[in-house]
Amino acid sequence: MASRTYDTASAGTTTLGGVSFWLQQVGVPEPSDALEGDRTADVCIVGGGLTGLWAAYYLKLARPDWDVVVLEREFAGFGASGRNAGWLSSELAGKYGTFARRGGRDAVQAMVRAMNETVDEVLTVCTSEGIDADAHRGGVLRIARNPVEEARLRHELATDAEWDVAAGHRWLSGAEVDARLRMSGAVGAAFNEYGARIHPAKLVRGLAAVVRGLGVRIHEGTEVRSIEAGRAVTSHGTVTAPVVLRCLEGFTAGLPGLRREWLPMNSSLIATAPLPEETWSEIGWEGREVVADGANAYACAQRTEDGRIVLGGRGMLPRYRYASRPDHDGITTSDAVAILTRTLHDLFPMVRDAPIEHGWCGVLGVPRDWTPSMVFDPGTGLGWAGGYVGSGVSTTNLAGRVLRDLVTGVDTPLTRLPLVGHHVRKWEPEPVRWLGVRTMYHLYKAADRREAGGLQRESRLTRLGALITGR
Repeated sequence: MASRTYDTASAGTTTLGGVSFWLQQVGVPEPSDALEGDRTADVCIVGGGLTGLWAAYYLKLARPDWDVVVLEREFAGFGASGRNAGWLSSELAGKYGTFARRGGRDAVQAMVRAMNETVDEVLTVCTSEGIDADAHRGGVLRIARNPVEEARLRHELATDAEWDVAAGHRWLSGAEVDARLRMSGAVGAAFNEYGARIHPAKLVRGLAAVVRGLGVRIHEGTEVRSIEAGRAVTSHGTVTAPVVLRCLEGFTAGLPGLRREWLPMNSSLIATAPLPEETWSEIGWEGREVVADGANAYACAQRTEDGRIVLGGRGMLPRYRYASRPDHDGITTSDAVAILTRTLHDLFPMVRDAPIEHGWCGVLGVPRDWTPSMVFDPGTGLGWAGGYVGSGVSTTNLAGRVLRDLVTGVDTPLTRLPLVGHHVRKWEPEPVRWLGVRTMYHLYKAADRREAGGLQRESRLTRLGALITGR
């Protein structure tokens, strides 16, 4: 097939796009093994990201005799799986009340327990399969930098305790935070031991290699144009299979009839150059925790294996493109890089002189109720998983195991989780959803400015933003 060039741009000395910094670091692959005409399979998985690869991995282990194929428009890991912030954590999208409506208090506890176990599962598979993903389990730190953020994070810990799901969670004082890393203005932090730093591209590339080694064909450079019961129609032929799983996450909107299913939200990130040892001595961060602040439009970061800071943010441009248009090769904007750079310097003033080497963006899927779903219909053979709202590094693994059990027809605790069979209404038509998302971010940013400016209670704008979007 013809080679594909993945675009880059620049913002001064900062490279933009090229899919992501992570993929540029390990080498952007050429798509290979494109589908050549019609074929049959036992299971056809649409999407070569972490959801699809984990599903293929666990299905092939459970049913070695099954013919499992994966169809991918670009290359395995092209989407959010190769572009995210590298947070492997037990945090998940969705409200405890939503889970409780599907099974009460037990459902909430089962869901949290499953996410905790998922962190261990991913790390165990990396070890057993020889996947070197720069993994380091240091936990998750959500750091409060003003009284309102502290109250918000303490309230979340109290809610965990009320639901009896607070194991591994605790509050750290400002002095305890400072002993771990020195973030400007830190007054305390919520710590979750179920978290690890990973290199996204190394994880997804390693998993793809393992899956291929099990005998799964990953047909890259093969665009799926429609999914129907019993088949996936592509630009290169049709795959006929009794089971077809849609694992496209933020790119789901590209299929006919699914433009309003999950809103494709973009998140931008930056990577510094490797920092000198004297700077790391000043910052600390020896525990390599994944870190976020406590703002509404929060920033999240990790210390990479080669001594960089990678930082992203929920409230950074570009966010959502009108009419659910997909992103292009991970190219973010110079404005987004500038915002993230100012955020980085605010959090860590000691890195002001560090060059920003790379900026990029990735697309994630957001359901109307901000809650993931994992679904399989034995009658049609159609299934899907996604809607992780930025918590996909871990939730994709859980989804892969859930889809395995659903497809093989095995009743397990995983198939009884409240995310299984979860359906939600579609997003509003345009221009309503564009206006709603834009309004939400403006409200959150305004609320953060007020809270950081000395407000002694949570801004009413925070609650208004959540009300508008259903968070």
